[in-house]
Order: sequence, then structure tokens, then C-alpha cells
Amino acid sequence: MEPFLLEKLIKDFIYFEEFGDGKSLNTIKSFKKDLGQLRDYLSKKENINNPKDIKEMALRGFLVELQKENIGKRSLNRKISSLRTFFKYLKNQGYIEKNPTILLTGPAFKADLPEILTKEEIDRIREVIDIEKTNGIRDRLIVELLYSSGIRTSELLSLGESLFDLEKRQLRVTGGKQPRIVFFSERTREYFKRYVESKKKKYREKYTADILFVNGSGTRLSDRSLRRIIERYAKKAEIQKEISPHTFRHTFGVYMLTHGMGLMHLQELMGHVSVESTKIYEEFVNKPKILKGYNNY
Repeated sequence: MEPFLLEKLIKDFIYFEEFGDGKSLNTIKSFKKDLGQLRDYLSKKENINNPKDIKEMALRGFLVELQKENIGKRSLNRKISSLRTFFKYLKNQGYIEKNPTILLTGPAFKADLPEILTKEEIDRIREVIDIEKTNGIRDRLIVELLYSSGIRTSELLSLGESLFDLEKRQLRVTGGKQPRIVFFSERTREYFKRYVESKKKKYREKYTADILFVNGSGTRLSDRSLRRIIERYAKKAEIQKEISPHTFRHTFGVYMLTHGMGLMHLQELMGHVSVESTKIYEEFVNKPKILKGYNNY
């Protein structure tokens, strides 16, 4: 039995999630912490280093050990999620025959409300983007489009120029679960025109209308790169919250409901399969005190 087999597979998994699947830096940090704790527990308490020897009872013992440390419900659920993702990877790669996390369950808790941005925070992000360069114009377009349309990150990255109707300010979203028509702001239209013009000049023969958002090499922008772009501007704008591209989608949902849009219409715009996913934004409408500090929102 290889003495560091489990440790090696954890490293391989982390590498796969970071560079193969493009997970966020925060997710990668969580995987490292959670799986590091698991490795230490199995090695010291169970004398296990081979993933084939890991059974459900050993994992339950690990969770009991965590609970003795008065770990919170949310943290415990996150660690269980990390375990499930890791062992699913091991099974898919053929390292184990049976996934020992199938029956693992965490404590029930009410999900926190999503993080949203105030208008003042949106404006601060706008201000720190250098729109004198092509990539800056691209990034400003990304912010305006996410904020005004509420589309998903995956949908944004799959866009081509032909999906935009600039006259009607409509966008055909085809890259998600629910193909639909959404709308965008006048600012989005302005930066769309500027970006396409600048992109044509910069990339010349590499330019293609089939891919709207490109990286420095002229190929499609990745999910990981987009997250880093947003994180960089948030830090530069001194935004204290932990935000991602998806934060703009939540902000859009709250904005629309607090400005009178009906729940069913919002569900349609956001492409939610179930209205239950849309209802979370009602908390901001039903409990005005939650919006304290968002008066100019």
C-alpha cells in the first residue's frame, strides 16, 4: 500500500477542480481545508491511507469528530459537500468501486439570503474599470450586461454577437437550461458597440462574431478568468463583500422585485425552472429592514 496514496489523490483532485473544472479560489481553499482534515483524521484515527479502505462508518466518525469541535451547521454541510465531490471524482476515475458518501446527510438549516450589491457599490466597480483599452471596455460591458439582464455566467460566456437585437435592446439566451429573451440597458448597448468596434481593430484576422467575450489571445473567455476579473475589480473598488459574477444575477433579481416586477415574470426572465428558486428574492421585499443600506438601490 502506497503510504501517501490518499494525499496524492487529494492533490490530483484539487488540480482537476482548479484547472480542469475552473472552480473559484474560495472553493479550492475549502476543498484543501476539508480534505486535509479528512486525510489527517483517517491517518491518525483510522490508520487509512488507501481510498479503497474508506467506508461510510469511517466518514461518519470524521463528522462526529468535527461536531465535537462545535462546528456550525453550514460549515458541516460544506464539508460533506466537499467529501461527496471528492469521492465522486474517485469513483469516476476508477479509484474506488463504491461511493461511501451516498447516504451521508448533513443538518438542516435555512439558507442564507444571497449577497447583493448596492447601486453605490456597482458605481464604484464601474469607476475602477479602465475603459481606454479593449479588455476594459469588455469588462465594463460584462458588468453592465450581468447587472441589467440577470443572465447566468455560463450563458454570458456562451454569447455570440448575433444574439443581440440592439434596436429593441433584447438578447436571445440560448446557452442555459431555459432558452429565453431577456432585456438589457442603454449602457449595455453603448458598451456593446464600443467593444465590438475595439475588438475588431485589436484582433483583426482572429476576430469572430461567434464569440462575444474573448481573452487576450482572442479565444473564448473562461469561467475562471471571469471570476478573477470580477474579484479583481471588487478588491480595487474596496468592496468588503465576497462577490462573484453570480452576485450580479442576485442583484438583478432583487432589483426587479423591489421595483414592482411580478414573481412569475421574474422567473421567466431569470430562466428558473421552478418558481421556488425565484422566491428567495421575496425576502428582500417582505422584510424591508433587510434592505437597510440599500436605499439608493
